[in-house]
Amino acid sequence: MHSKPLACALTFDDGPDQEQTALVLDQLEKHRAMATFFVIGSRLDDSVAPLIRRMVSLGCEVGNHSWSWSSLDRASPEEIRSSVDRTSAAIERYAGAPPRFFRPPDLADSELLHANVHLPFVGGVLGKDWADTSVQQRVANVLAGVRDGAIILLHDVQPDPHPTPEALDILIPELRRRGYELVTVSELFRRKGVEPGLEDHRVWSYVE
Repeated sequence: MHSKPLACALTFDDGPDQEQTALVLDQLEKHRAMATFFVIGSRLDDSVAPLIRRMVSLGCEVGNHSWSWSSLDRASPEEIRSSVDRTSAAIERYAGAPPRFFRPPDLADSELLHANVHLPFVGGVLGKDWADTSVQQRVANVLAGVRDGAIILLHDVQPDPHPTPEALDILIPELRRRGYELVTVSELFRRKGVEPGLEDHRVWSYVE
């Protein structure tokens, strides 16, 4: 019997942005890889519609990262629901399908947040690419934490200099060399036969 191939999910936060997100998509297209983009709702408008269409055409998935960058762990129930629901509506408008997963801003988590967001929460293996890290450090951070079922957390949008696209040119071939298939978050759950529920208030970084 053949063993099942290893799988992991590349994910990117804080976009979309005309220039920076396009550089990440260029790498995904070059390497024929899929990813999941956790987008900021306030950044979704007609100016980035072509970017979202390009994501979808490449087989990528669009997830919810709230309306702005502000942490929601101490927000009111009304603020939480407004932020997440507005973002989901914008995603459905531009991507053609509602999001299936939520990543809390700053990974800031609370019972109140779980109680008011009706999507599974996703964390991830941190590439630490919001910090002043080199291409090699970003690659090393991911490889240090990756294992079968990993969700990898990177950013398509951060202040320049932001060499994550360059890091992908190293990281994607290296992950494949190690036997990983790169899939969307939804596909990762499907492959692992896991149905993410809402009742346990879990934040998923590995799907096992």
